[in-house]
Amino acid sequence: MRVKVAGSILPSTHSCAVFHLGSAAAKALRPFAVHDRSRSLLEKLAIVRESVAPGSFDCGTQFATIAGGNPALQPEKSEQATFGMVFEPVNAFSVSADYFKIRLNNGIATGIPIATILGDLATYGSLVVRGAPDPSFPNLPGRITGIAQTYINLGATHIEGVDVEAHYKFAPTSYGRLRFDLSGTYYSRYDFQNLDKTYTGFVSSAAGSPVVGVIPRWKHYASVSLDRGPWSFTVANNYQSSYTDWQTDLDGNERTASSMSLWDLQAQYTGFKHFTVTAGVKNVLDTNPPATNQQNTFQLGYDPSYYDARARFVYGSIRYAF
Repeated sequence: MRVKVAGSILPSTHSCAVFHLGSAAAKALRPFAVHDRSRSLLEKLAIVRESVAPGSFDCGTQFATIAGGNPALQPEKSEQATFGMVFEPVNAFSVSADYFKIRLNNGIATGIPIATILGDLATYGSLVVRGAPDPSFPNLPGRITGIAQTYINLGATHIEGVDVEAHYKFAPTSYGRLRFDLSGTYYSRYDFQNLDKTYTGFVSSAAGSPVVGVIPRWKHYASVSLDRGPWSFTVANNYQSSYTDWQTDLDGNERTASSMSLWDLQAQYTGFKHFTVTAGVKNVLDTNPPATNQQNTFQLGYDPSYYDARARFVYGSIRYAF
């Protein structure tokens, strides 16, 4: 069971509930949760329960979502510009950079992340459906019965960045020939339009993002391969930079989700006519994902939008070409 307090999911053995942001519960809890670190979480919750009627809680941490079409939906429109350069002084070496600039209007999304909605009810409260107030507590809002996740237009999105590639083939040796390859993306801008027509940037920051997913400042896939006759061996690295987490910590400070670096191994054999045999290991060091407090998926503690929950695993394939 988890208790959601002011937009944060906290572990708890208590049986209830989600506090309304700005409610008497949140006000009662704030002095203890932020300033009194000597009290346990259970003591803080007990204080709140003594201060606030149980009718102010929404029991459970999962809410029904309302999906479907939207008759007011408008088509997406975009303007794009790209400019690229390739530098290849010799056949064995090349490096390229492609600048991209995208202006997307009326971007379509399947609803705003629930964590963002619950974290800013003043802005997104119209997307929360509530039942009738409890007659015993007529001044408190009714319990949440659903949260709208229908298709919506998010306004404009401004995206800018650079795609980078680099390739180098070392001179052949008696052991084979080494190759280095890198493909990466650097985001300089990823801004979403606010309701007041201003823009907020979300490069390296997921806090308050209107969409699910993370936009790291830099991410790349780099590999070193050894080609020897019909054999090819590869060591590869997947990397993405750190970012500001979805929610603050219990002291109200911004929290950073750390960078991620995963290593892979692969071997390939093409010595059989028409056949390619491949075997490898993904995440060979069994690296754990960066810890995050995102609440947009059923997987808590990490973000499945960029981490494979299988962690380290072995794979193989046989391909026949004719």
